[in-house]
Amino acid sequence: MVVVRIELWPFGREFGKRLLGIATISNDGTGNEKYGNYNVRLSHSGKYSGRKGTWKKGSVEKHRRSLSPYHLLYKALKAALNIK
Repeated sequence: MVVVRIELWPFGREFGKRLLGIATISNDGTGNEKYGNYNVRLSHSGKYSGRKGTWKKGSVEKHRRSLSPYHLLYKALKAALNIK
């Protein structure tokens, strides 16, 4: 599983940091050596914590494993946020 934490660091300092949200990208086990399929969940935290649990979800299919993890994150955000 890939976990991406979105944090706010006031004035660029880690001290006093606040968690704003978490993206989780989990392999669904249906891929092969070359391609993976993933489930995506986005959740809020901090001042958005009134939104409990998963805020948005999506899936990424046939992602080439040889690509950078940033490619997977891009596809995951695009899928969960329904961006064309």
